[in-house]
Amino acid sequence: MPQQQLTLRIQIILYTLAAFAICILMIDQYRQGLFSLVLSNAIAVPAFLFSAIYIYINRDHTPALWVHHILISVLSLLALYQLTEFPELMTHYLYALPLFSFFCLPILNATILNLVVAMITTSMMWNEFGWQEGLRSGINYCLFLGSAFCYAYLTQVKQKSLRRLALTDPVSGAYNKRHFYHTLDREISRSENTQDPISLIALTIDDYHQMMDIHGRRSMDQFLSQFTDRSRSIIRAGDEVFRLEEDLFILLLPHCTNDGAIVLMERIKRNLQQQSWDPVAELSLSTSAATWSTGETAQELQKRLLQSLTKQQKTTLQLAAFSEQ
Repeated sequence: MPQQQLTLRIQIILYTLAAFAICILMIDQYRQGLFSLVLSNAIAVPAFLFSAIYIYINRDHTPALWVHHILISVLSLLALYQLTEFPELMTHYLYALPLFSFFCLPILNATILNLVVAMITTSMMWNEFGWQEGLRSGINYCLFLGSAFCYAYLTQVKQKSLRRLALTDPVSGAYNKRHFYHTLDREISRSENTQDPISLIALTIDDYHQMMDIHGRRSMDQFLSQFTDRSRSIIRAGDEVFRLEEDLFILLLPHCTNDGAIVLMERIKRNLQQQSWDPVAELSLSTSAATWSTGETAQELQKRLLQSLTKQQKTTLQLAAFSEQ
């Protein structure tokens, strides 16, 4: 399940459970005679349910952050509205806001919103109950805010690191084989609707295993990283570099015709072979290009590309053998 889908489903469940919990809380408040709290909490229930329903309906589209902003703002205003009448109860409500907001909103947006709430809370408590109570409420809220911020930031860093490890080859830094198939399927689906061309360029490092035996794995790992960086600097913006095997790299070129792919292939090959590499004294590449045809699957396109590459390598070997004779 994609990470975005998982997050949306968790948000739907959380909002629904929150609405259910507030309903139970309203029953208890009604029994205690806290009718003003019952009325204010009654506004939060449809806000939670509306957000859950909206996210569920638009689960297959890009999520709209405005729904989360409105929800968090409504919860904040409801707590602040009752703060002076029920200071102890409402401050405890507000202490849960930082963690909840960092779950729903981007880190920057949640931080700004919570800082505004912290200042308003401190000001209201200061004016109503004195500077000591206002300062205590502000410090406590900022402590909760700092803890929630650290948790959200570390979680985001961890997710980015895991995503990078899942999508890239750890040696070369190029995207890996799994991400190649996913990206190619996505681009082909898009091209079936827009009729835009898609081209692939295959690059094979000749005598790779012999170079590995001569220079060692550590030196070749450094070379592969430089090779990927150099390839990315040559290709167009929007093109991507993938490493499918030890010596096989594939460039994915959206919006590129067959003629454009051939021209780009020759330019990349010439540029990479003329580049000075360490520790490789001379670099030789075998290349081929293929353009997607209407109705062709990702597997068929890749198979045709690799067949063209194999044919090109055999032709090169035959020419080399003929020249030696």
